[in-house]
Amino acid sequence: MTLSTHTAIGAIIGFSFGNPIVGFILGFISHFLVDMIPHGDSEIADQYKVQKVNVKKILAYMMIDAVTAIILIVTLFETRSADNTAVLGASIAGSVLPDLLVGIYEVTKSKYLLWFNRLHFFFHDYFIIKYHDIKLPYSLLGQFIFIFLVFKTI
Repeated sequence: MTLSTHTAIGAIIGFSFGNPIVGFILGFISHFLVDMIPHGDSEIADQYKVQKVNVKKILAYMMIDAVTAIILIVTLFETRSADNTAVLGASIAGSVLPDLLVGIYEVTKSKYLLWFNRLHFFFHDYFIIKYHDIKLPYSLLGQFIFIFLVFKTI
């Protein structure tokens, strides 16, 4: 999933629970469960990890996604009245942290994060291995609609 989608799910959790620790933990867990849904990025990952092609295109995709997520977060904090912004922030942080840790692993190849990288991709590839991934444009459209609906209703 895109960071923007994980951000939206973290926001739902943040608005639903009143405890930042619970929000962070549920956001963190939600990341793995949501990533199980095939979402079109396995080809991009293979191009980056295995084939070492389209690196600039992939980095541009990641940067656009990160900036979009930041814009969504700023918009949330500026336009929504949250009783406790700490809960909202913790929930969003928990929901995007797994991708940050995987990114750190990809850059450093740290032996301390290897187990986490494997855990992440166990969930990420669970249904893709059994069935197949969907095309990225369809996934991005679906995620855009989901994010729009989330931000319209919260």
